[in-house]
Amino acid sequence: MRILIPTDFSELSKVAIQYAVDMSKDLEVELKLLHVIDTSAPSRARVGSNKLQEAIKASSERAMKELLASIEKDNTHKIDISYEITSGTSIGKYVETTALKNDIDIVCIGTKGASGLKKILFGSNAASIIENSSIPVLTIPEFARYKGIKNIVYSSDFYNLEKELDLIIPFAKLMNAWIQILHIDKADEGFEGDLQQKEKSLIKDFSYQKIKMTELKISSVVLGINKFVADVDADMVIMFTHHTNFIEKVFQQSVTQNTAFQTRIPLFTFQKEA
Repeated sequence: MRILIPTDFSELSKVAIQYAVDMSKDLEVELKLLHVIDTSAPSRARVGSNKLQEAIKASSERAMKELLASIEKDNTHKIDISYEITSGTSIGKYVETTALKNDIDIVCIGTKGASGLKKILFGSNAASIIENSSIPVLTIPEFARYKGIKNIVYSSDFYNLEKELDLIIPFAKLMNAWIQILHIDKADEGFEGDLQQKEKSLIKDFSYQKIKMTELKISSVVLGINKFVADVDADMVIMFTHHTNFIEKVFQQSVTQNTAFQTRIPLFTFQKEA
């Protein structure tokens, strides 16, 4: 499994790196660190000479080498890790390009709990990456620590259920994890049919025994997910997201992006089919 981790050398990005490093104890993982020097900000660096630009890149190289050294020092098991440093104006788009170029399976990023304006400011990079990525994105909250993945909550609207499980089950099998399929019923529009019978059908069709379906009546998707996560002591939440338009991005965060900042455990997002 190949994992790409964007880093700005902050403590938050180190949380995502450590989570992936710890995951590599249980899985065969190749890690690639990516640092993007932002050329869009109106700073003195843009106005400066080529020598100044070279100095900025050299500084980033030193920071990356120090980061790699600290990873090696703090971890006893062998880690397959490489890095890339580049310059760009859109971290979200560049992460996508780098991921596709390197056959990345998962993009892993850190997220900071916040609300209101702070959520938009501090969460802009994470939201941009989720927004632009056609590759699954694993977001790691700042206080999350890897302790194995045995219980996955998959929040589903029951549309494209089988297609989405096709993407989830290979990962769940790697971890030998339960898939807790959760449907939030906000307006008494629950699953039409026998939930238990559907559960048995999925277990048979996918040849995977660790599947359980639950429907929860509650007015808020975020509150419902957080409640269920606590009830089943989940290790990860999986959701499928979709592109939002400009107005939605500015005035109303998508359900998935909101959850990324509110959940206390990692959130694994896949791109929803249009």
